[in-house]
Amino acid sequence: MTGRRRTRRRRWWTGQVLAISVAGLLGWGVLLWIVGLDVVHALALGAVLVALIGLRRAPTVNTDQAWPDPGDSRSDAGARREVARLSWSMQGYESRVQRQSVRRLHEIAVYRLGERGLDLDDPRDYLACLSALGERAYQVISEPDERPLYADFVAAVAAVEKIGAETSGTARPGSRGDRR
Repeated sequence: MTGRRRTRRRRWWTGQVLAISVAGLLGWGVLLWIVGLDVVHALALGAVLVALIGLRRAPTVNTDQAWPDPGDSRSDAGARREVARLSWSMQGYESRVQRQSVRRLHEIAVYRLGERGLDLDDPRDYLACLSALGERAYQVISEPDERPLYADFVAAVAAVEKIGAETSGTARPGSRGDRR
């Protein structure tokens, strides 16, 4: 019953809008004909005026154009959203990678180096982290608030992947892994 009521209301509303449009077209057409235009041009210009008046207000479709709230659980769910977020963060201007990608790589590197008993932020583990990552990758990963060149970022990703692929070795004396 509710579906029929909606259909009737929609038909009535469509009929009302159509009737108002036809009345407006004829009204503007007659007014323009009185002013001095011929009938065809008066009706054509009247139709344009009715269309402009009808379009002066935007339709109420998709009225919520805001970004999702940061606390919204739907904004971080799903693999498609993660892939989209990653691809947008990789596209920067001046061939530079966005900071959020570098921060994420920094977090992963800290975790993987921690598995080997190294602390990226500890000055005592500087040389061991530098040898594990390589100079180019270490420079990118140790400065997560900078925007590195894309080629440097790719090298850093490869170095972090290499750390994850290697088997966990013994921790060097004095490193974080030795203090456990």
